[in-house]
Amino acid sequence: MFVTEKMNAISRLIEQQGFSERLHKKLEQHYVNLEATLLRAKVLREFSTSKVHYIAQSAIQEQQSSLAFLFAPFILANLNQSVIYHSPATPSVLNVLNRYYQAEQKQNLKIDDVLSALNLYLDLDENELDEVEFLYFSLLKALCRADVTQIFLITALKLDIAIIAEIEQFFRVVIHVIGTDPQDKIIAADDVNMRKLLFKNKDDQYVALCGKFATLNAQLLLCYGSYNRAQATHLVDDMFYAEHIYEKLSVYAEYMQTRLQHQASLKHVQFLA
Repeated sequence: MFVTEKMNAISRLIEQQGFSERLHKKLEQHYVNLEATLLRAKVLREFSTSKVHYIAQSAIQEQQSSLAFLFAPFILANLNQSVIYHSPATPSVLNVLNRYYQAEQKQNLKIDDVLSALNLYLDLDENELDEVEFLYFSLLKALCRADVTQIFLITALKLDIAIIAEIEQFFRVVIHVIGTDPQDKIIAADDVNMRKLLFKNKDDQYVALCGKFATLNAQLLLCYGSYNRAQATHLVDDMFYAEHIYEKLSVYAEYMQTRLQHQASLKHVQFLA
């Protein structure tokens, strides 16, 4: 696919799964010249003063414990990291986020503007790619940004560790793989009581659920090397009690909803004109 041979390693990342024709077409629609964009980002990455952490998560299906990672960008943002979170807009994801803003609405926003304002951006993808296609697409989107220095791949797919090392070395990024178990089940997203999840007062069910979410998200903090497992888990667990995650989520939601309403108003004015 690429003229630069070392870049072709990307298509061998997922064991026995390369780029599909559908993915090729999507990439052609999304980028005028993907290879040039990747190479430009690679060169500029060394000089970028911004440091963005990119989370690419495979689709969260109903009752999967990987729903925990939907809160990862808010956790990292609370630790003063600039974060882009990219995942398909599955019903489970929308079930949580739509309680705060119209997450299913297409956002005609510049990511950099949102990052500058909030240090956080949720990039919810349409469900038009399968799991393999999405992970490749998300990784390429991350690598096309010169400010991305760390990438978290959250997936149940089997990835080639040697290929990851090649990609890291060539593109000058650090890639962390967080494995998920699709068979690890929790309550359905529409049954989650967000007040019990994100506020201090919890019954035994939500103490256990927050403990599980803290354990899963602690894996991201461990990648920074600043915490041991107990410290990372305790830190994340505290965020589910001290309303820190809720505060980040509510501020983000208010910002996005305001922008969405502004877009709608502009369209209405243009229509009347």
